[in-house]
Amino acid sequence: MANPSSDIKEVLSQRIKEAEEVCVADSSSRECAVAWDEVEELSAEIAHKRVKQEDKKDPLEEFCKDAPEADECRVYED
Repeated sequence: MANPSSDIKEVLSQRIKEAEEVCVADSSSRECAVAWDEVEELSAEIAHKRVKQEDKKDPLEEFCKDAPEADECRVYED
């Protein structure tokens, strides 16, 4: 199964190429502006997903990586 993150990055790369091709003839055309707007929207989506993913990190896990001997990080087995 493909990684959705890599899929959207591939689409972004494709849209950039398309925008460059559209804008070769006339960089001030409406089609050129629309093409770069699509690139901007995809870039923003990637950034939002990255931030969301970073927000899901558990602060306790990060703390325990640095201080595994801390009381908060002890794991007890039954």
